[in-house]
Amino acid sequence: MVVPFPNKLLAENEKLVFDLKPHWIELLYPIFWTVVLAIAAYLAQTVARHHARPREIILVVAIVLWLWLAVAPFLRWAYTDFVLTTDRLITRTGVLAKHSKEIPLERINDVTFNQSVLQRMVGAGTLVIESAGERGQETISHVRNPEQVQLMIYKETERSSDRMSPSAVPATGEPGGTSTSIPQQIEALARLKQEGAISEAEYESKKAELLKRM
Repeated sequence: MVVPFPNKLLAENEKLVFDLKPHWIELLYPIFWTVVLAIAAYLAQTVARHHARPREIILVVAIVLWLWLAVAPFLRWAYTDFVLTTDRLITRTGVLAKHSKEIPLERINDVTFNQSVLQRMVGAGTLVIESAGERGQETISHVRNPEQVQLMIYKETERSSDRMSPSAVPATGEPGGTSTSIPQQIEALARLKQEGAISEAEYESKKAELLKRM
């Protein structure tokens, strides 16, 4: 059971770049406990085969431990999303109660990754994302192919920066000067939004930045 990131949570004109689950190495823990508990329950049932009451108790205890040590970690893995879109980087966890963190691409300053020897052998790693504002540093563990993921984040960050740069806004020069007024820049941004070149979130962010200059 693998639960994908819901498309309904994407904004208008926002596109999904990747939707990753944590590396399969996280599943070793629930697999290990499934095997251990199955063997332990079988041996205990064999020893107590002539005593119905102890067998029932052993079975109930084994099921409770299995749900706690194996099923719960597997569900956390299945319901964890590491998502990159054309506008933001999202980490989303939780089976019933959801917890989501989002970093707009324009706020990402740096992305680094770390790999141990074992992680390098299996293609896993840890991403460290430096961002502006209160978020500061975000660490994401058990990322698949962290080097490729790092590159994809950099590319999308550059594309976002290019879309939001002043050169992306068409100039409509004024008599006696070559600069574009702030209201004209806002109108140009609105046209870019209508054409789908930038998202609603990018439009509002850039608009707020321009209004501060007035």
